Amino acid sequence: MPAFEDRAATCLPALPDAPVALIRLDRDGRVQALNRVAVDLLDLTGVDLDALSCHCVWGLVPEDLSGEEGVWVAPGADPARRVCYQHDRDGGGWLLSLPDAETAALWRERSALAAAIPTAGGDEAPAAQLLARVGDRLAACELDLALDAEDAGRPEARRLAAGFGNLAEAIRQAVGLSMQVAADVPHVVAENDELVRQSQAQVDALETVVASTRGLLTVLDRIGGDLRAVTSVAASADDSAREGAAAAHALAEAMAAVQLSSMRANDVIEVIDMVAFQTNILSINASIEAAHAGPAGRGFAVVATEIRRLAERAAEAARDVRRIIGENSDALGEGAASARRTEQVLGGIGDLLGRASTAIETVAGGIAEQGVAIADIDRAVGRVAELGRSNLEHAAKVAERSEALGAGAGALNDCVGLFRLPPDPLREPRHARVLELARDASAAIGATFADALAEGWIEDEALFSRDYVPIAGVEPAKYETAFDELCDELLPPLQEAVAAAHPWIVFAISANPDGYVPTHNDRFCQPLTGDPARDLVGNRTKRIFTDRVGRSVGAHTDPYRLQVYRRDTGQIMFDLSVPVFVGGRHWGGFRVGYTLD
Repeated sequence: MPAFEDRAATCLPALPDAPVALIRLDRDGRVQALNRVAVDLLDLTGVDLDALSCHCVWGLVPEDLSGEEGVWVAPGADPARRVCYQHDRDGGGWLLSLPDAETAALWRERSALAAAIPTAGGDEAPAAQLLARVGDRLAACELDLALDAEDAGRPEARRLAAGFGNLAEAIRQAVGLSMQVAADVPHVVAENDELVRQSQAQVDALETVVASTRGLLTVLDRIGGDLRAVTSVAASADDSAREGAAAAHALAEAMAAVQLSSMRANDVIEVIDMVAFQTNILSINASIEAAHAGPAGRGFAVVATEIRRLAERAAEAARDVRRIIGENSDALGEGAASARRTEQVLGGIGDLLGRASTAIETVAGGIAEQGVAIADIDRAVGRVAELGRSNLEHAAKVAERSEALGAGAGALNDCVGLFRLPPDPLREPRHARVLELARDASAAIGATFADALAEGWIEDEALFSRDYVPIAGVEPAKYETAFDELCDELLPPLQEAVAAAHPWIVFAISANPDGYVPTHNDRFCQPLTGDPARDLVGNRTKRIFTDRVGRSVGAHTDPYRLQVYRRDTGQIMFDLSVPVFVGGRHWGGFRVGYTLD
């Protein structure tokens, strides 16, 4: 069967850890809930709690519980085995509280003293009367033990009053804490509901982002495919343009060669034209000679005439050929120039296509990289969405636990409601006296710090600094700050006067909001020995006290705060603190530690 630890986490609710043992019973006497103190006090660790009944409480049976509330004392020789009970009207069961160790010791001490003190004439001795009165108070869970003048002079009475005072203020703190928790729970529940709503909205938004990124990935894949196709077409067009440029270059060279051949043909035509001209001259000369020859040269004249005609026709043909060759040469020149321009244009197109292909490949690479990045984003957003859903589940669990916390706070309030506390803590003379001393000292410290600022001994930033420099080789840890030297100079006269005001005052010190004490009392500034146990008690200056009380005394701005706690030295004592203001600005607090015995 599960032990207490498992039960507390599963089926059997645990009552809050109050200073006393608490047990909740149903109307039939079965245990419904209990706290850790009860488990330890009744030695129930490892016990099967499913079938646990009230009989585990020193033999208690349901018939022993009668009325709305009362006290049941277990049979036997131990007077500390007593149970305060209160009827639970809502559930029909009972709420029990058992004495803590200090109260049990008081009961046993009372019993021992009563047995040792004789009676005279049927009247009890004063000590026995006091113990009877204490017993009645404890039996009724009343923690207001006011001593008369006669009792106040006896050490045992003062010790009892101190015990009552310690217990009363501890329970008062528990009451205050339970009320604070109960007041905060609705806000926590409301904020958690808002967190649930925002978490749901976040999950919805993330799922939308996931869908969008996946859609974008699909689009990018399609664009990448299109770009690859365009790149292929551009590469093909680039190859065609380069082939066209090569063909245009070849054509230009061919036309240049033809033009060169035409120029050589023109030279030949010039020769032909010159031969025709000379032939024509010779024919003219031949005609003249034939005329001189008379009838004998008549046939030669006819030949000369025909030769002249032939020369003229040859010259005319040469002129036609020269004209045609000239026209062809001009056309070939224009064709070659056009081919060269075509080559340049095709070359430029090839270069443009090459650059376009490179740019497209770069864009395609960029899109591929974007696709990888978006895929990473998709995975990251998916992970965030999972975390959002997990947060939503955790928020639901927090809501459940918040409700359980509210129920626990209510149960704690019911439990501590068993005790009747003094209505005003300051009715205790020592509390009132310490408050008076603390207020005066706080005002004096604030004024002294304000004068130091005004006279330029320290800067405002340094006085309110929250920077701490560890002091090497010291255990427990100590720190230096920008205002240490000023405090070491100014605080001792103000603090020592309060510490020496009464023998029951243990310390009177100043602390900043972080619980840092720059200058402790002289009695706690003994030389360091290197022994952590001795230095813990003998040298407490320049430490940051992070216990429940230590971290609150300099942080609050209440008119005063009264707390009871167990010091790290093991001593149970009271701590009364008031805030310290410097020129209207909160610097920290002045705290006085003292005892009631």
